[in-house]
Amino acid sequence: MKRPSQRRVKGDWQGVRTRGRVLSKEDLHKIQRFINRRKDLTLQEISIELCKLWNWHRPNGEWLEAACAALLRRLARRGNLRFPPWLKKHLEVRKRQRSTRNLPTEALKLVWPSESLSNEHEIEGRLLVRPTLEKEQAVWNQLMEQWHYLGYRRIVGESLRYAAFLSGQVVALLSWEAAALKCGPRDRYIGWDENTKFENLHLVVNNTRFLVLPWCREKNLASRILSLNLKRLSADWEAVYNHPVHLAETFVDPSRFRGICYRASNWQILGETRGWSKQGAGYRHHGIKKLVLVYPLHRRAKELLRAPRVPQQEVKRNMTNSFDVTKLPLHGEGGLFEVLERVTDKRKPRGIRHPLISILALAACATLCGAKSLIAIAQWAANVSQEVRSRLGCRRKRPPSEPTFRRQLKDLGVAQLESLVGEWFSKRTSLDGKGVSLDGKTLRGSADGDAPPAHLVSLHSHEDGVVLGEEKVPDKTNEIKAAIPLMEPVDLQGAVITADAMHAQKETARYIVDKKKADYIFVVKENQPTLLEKIKQLPFRDFPPSGGDGEQGTRSPGDA
Repeated sequence: MKRPSQRRVKGDWQGVRTRGRVLSKEDLHKIQRFINRRKDLTLQEISIELCKLWNWHRPNGEWLEAACAALLRRLARRGNLRFPPWLKKHLEVRKRQRSTRNLPTEALKLVWPSESLSNEHEIEGRLLVRPTLEKEQAVWNQLMEQWHYLGYRRIVGESLRYAAFLSGQVVALLSWEAAALKCGPRDRYIGWDENTKFENLHLVVNNTRFLVLPWCREKNLASRILSLNLKRLSADWEAVYNHPVHLAETFVDPSRFRGICYRASNWQILGETRGWSKQGAGYRHHGIKKLVLVYPLHRRAKELLRAPRVPQQEVKRNMTNSFDVTKLPLHGEGGLFEVLERVTDKRKPRGIRHPLISILALAACATLCGAKSLIAIAQWAANVSQEVRSRLGCRRKRPPSEPTFRRQLKDLGVAQLESLVGEWFSKRTSLDGKGVSLDGKTLRGSADGDAPPAHLVSLHSHEDGVVLGEEKVPDKTNEIKAAIPLMEPVDLQGAVITADAMHAQKETARYIVDKKKADYIFVVKENQPTLLEKIKQLPFRDFPPSGGDGEQGTRSPGDA
């Protein structure tokens, strides 16, 4: 029996809140009129059009069409929306197909793809935890279905799958998904009100599956895997979805487990649930109370989760009109196509539908517009006009699909393409008066045995967010040595370079001013006491911030 708060009278409208937006009766009429006018559109196409109207997209640029489609199906089940007969029949067929579809058992060999394992995985006794590759998904799904007591279920929304390797052998599988919508112990721990929770719930991630394969008997293996996974989880999430996560949560059934591996990894027990679980659009009471455990991924996790987020209207981004592609220098000397021609097409000539250069050009322009994932790139290509696609070398009416982008960018990598295009974009755009950040970061989880994790230093524009260059910091050194080689090929004349205290060096300052004809803003901390004291003694009121001539004379960079 449903709780009174969930009862709905067919045709009656009491409003529904989804993703922080309350749909009014007027919104419902607009959606129905749109469906009636465009009876030829599929549910996916309707959902994308509504996402554009409501500006529903993830931080990495992907339209939230799956969430929008789920909302439309829910409204149709309640009788608040009417789909065309052909679409209603199509959805019923798809539902029956999903309910009867099973994972392959006999045809699929439960062997991890050997080509995805490299030599560094096979070091004796070495434990490695990393996200799974596309070719590993089928085996991951089947192992989870066969050995986990909850089985496998289709993962939707923001999610990541991980695999753990010990001496080159797969020993454990994990999955992380969006956080639970309602969890009283967690909400009280954070100190959330309803509005702040809806704004910041995407910054919490839920460990929905953790499977240590039954043939593994290594001591303390589960807690070690969790520890390694948590160290890199936020960085991996940000790389895929363009936002970090600050808190991890999970639910443990005390009738089956005691959560020892979580406690050994310093997770906190907050209490128990009330025995309810989400089922479709409502909730059902199963009576099994589960332990709620959380792990802060940031030292100020609760503070960040309680902070109000900037309203989405203020950061609205129109992915199709960020700039006019027709005005970009594409052909000829110095054009985009000249840069992309450096990439060799490894495909066989037979059966090629889209030239590699058009695929890369579409991906490059989508990246410049803010697309940070392959799905977002494919959606951008599908939403721009045929004229724009033709100018970018697309010979067919239909643009390349997401699997096409995935296959062709698999070896090149979106990050490398972004860096390549960013370097080209910086040469075509004046940085005069703009801020450019010089910053470095360590790639979590990239340590290899005794070798330290990879460390990168990059240049990116404050205003456009475009990566202008990226350089790997050599081993046994630091960012200081990589800064000048990184800036050398980029035209920084008139720009303002911002950097942290590590780069407050005379050589770097002189290079920026004398060689690159730019300005700089460096942070100085107390670990440089002499420099800090000299800065405090400078009579700033006697000369302009640019350091021009005054009573104190002209100062060259680094004199402080």
